Amino acid sequence: MALFTDANWRGPVPNKRPGAMSSHRLLVVHIEEGSESGSDSWFHNPDAQVSSHFGNPKTGRLDQWVDTDDRAWAEAAYNDVAVSVEHEGNSGDSPTPSQLENDARLLAWLHQQYGTALQVTNDPNGSGVIGHGLLGVAGGNHPDCPGNPILNARQAIVDRAKQILGQGTPGPAPQPEPSFPGWPGRYLSVQSPMLSGDDVRQWQQQMADRGWNITADGWYGPASASIARQFQQEKGLGVDGVVGPATWQAAWTAPVT
Repeated sequence: MALFTDANWRGPVPNKRPGAMSSHRLLVVHIEEGSESGSDSWFHNPDAQVSSHFGNPKTGRLDQWVDTDDRAWAEAAYNDVAVSVEHEGNSGDSPTPSQLENDARLLAWLHQQYGTALQVTNDPNGSGVIGHGLLGVAGGNHPDCPGNPILNARQAIVDRAKQILGQGTPGPAPQPEPSFPGWPGRYLSVQSPMLSGDDVRQWQQQMADRGWNITADGWYGPASASIARQFQQEKGLGVDGVVGPATWQAAWTAPVT
């Protein structure tokens, strides 16, 4: 039985075929389009007829549902050559630092265990880290999985895996590639009645992903303004608790500190 020691074992699940892996040449990155707990429940449901080797929550250790010597049901025609890792979140989300570190450690282990190449690949017939959507129709036809931010982070994952194995120049853990969505066009501030909307929720979620203690409820009240002021102070911006163009952009592009 091949279990990754840096992952929490959540198996067995019913949706797999024992002993079916012919090679481990691909590490395929996916997006869950939901929560880690939701995926865990779904993979344990026999009616789902789908599973993944690993799950990568926003924070914390990897979860493992399928032994890597067995075939998970995640990539259709490529199931017998691909190790799958699902990322908590939705297509277009940027990976968190924890998710990137988990991916790098998993890739380093797969390289040692099975010889998976330490490289990015866009070729389903190659070896390395590939996105689910790049597998095309034969891989299940999921063109938006996992989304550009995770695809763009693959080289950082490879570089960090090499560092872990002593093959690269020591340096910091990889950081997410910025996925700046553009300022929504209105200033987010404390108002009466209270300002609400998808743009408020999007900014709140981005701040939460950066590690700030904020709830993404879509309402811009005093708690959100307090987080905005702290963030502005940290990044050397004008401290007014109002999310304008500069504060909005910094939430996606400024380094996480």
